[in-house]
Amino acid sequence: MKGLPALLVVLLASIGAARAQTAESADQLIARWTASDVTCRNPAASAVDAVGACEQRDTLAKVLALGGFCHAPAAGHGGPAWTRCTARGQQEATRATAQFQRMGGVFVLSARLAGSTQAYFIVDSGAATVQVPQEAVEEMKRNGTLTDADFMGERRFILADGRAMQQRVFRLRSLQIGDRTMENVLATMGAPKSRALLGQSFLQRLNWWKIDNVRNAIEFEFTGAF
Repeated sequence: MKGLPALLVVLLASIGAARAQTAESADQLIARWTASDVTCRNPAASAVDAVGACEQRDTLAKVLALGGFCHAPAAGHGGPAWTRCTARGQQEATRATAQFQRMGGVFVLSARLAGSTQAYFIVDSGAATVQVPQEAVEEMKRNGTLTDADFMGERRFILADGRAMQQRVFRLRSLQIGDRTMENVLATMGAPKSRALLGQSFLQRLNWWKIDNVRNAIEFEFTGAF
C-alpha cells in the first residue's frame, strides 16, 4: 500500500505527458496546415508549389477533422482557425450540396473553371485527375485564366483497358462546384471533344463525398473552401 501513491504519481505524470504530446501534435498539425494554406493561396507561388501545398493542406485538414477539430474564421483579422468542435453545426458549416443530372447512366455536374469557363463534368472516381477537354483549355488560355506558367509538363497515364496515354498536366487555378471553390487543382488536358472528368485530384481533397440518389445531388465536405 505504501507504493500506491508513488504509482499514482507515475500514472498521473504519464497521462499528463500523453495529453501534452497530443496537444503538441495538434499544434504542429495546425502550424503545418497554416503554412501550406499560405503557399496554396500565394499568387506568386509556382504551379507545382501551389498544387502541392493545397493538396498537403487538405490532407492535413482530414487529420485534424478526425481529431475532433473544426475549421472556422478566427476573431479579428487573424484568418482561418482550427478549434475543438463544440457543436454539430460547426462541422456542417463546411458541407455543401450540388445538383447533378443523369445522362446515359453517369452523373454530370455543372462546374466553373478558373472563375469564367463553364463545363459539365462526369463524376469519375476511377480517373486519376480532373480532365478538361481541349476546347475548354483553349478558352481559358484566350481569356487569360490559364497561362504557360500553369502548365507542368506531361504525364503518362494507364487507361482502364491497359493502354498508356500521354497528357499535358496543368494547374487549374480554381474549380467551383455549387457554392464551393477548390483552388489549384491538378488537371490534364483531354482530346478535342472529350468528356470532362471530375477525378481523384478533386475528389481525394474532399473530407468526404457521397451521391444522394433521391435528390439527384452530390454532397461533400471541404474545409479548404470559403
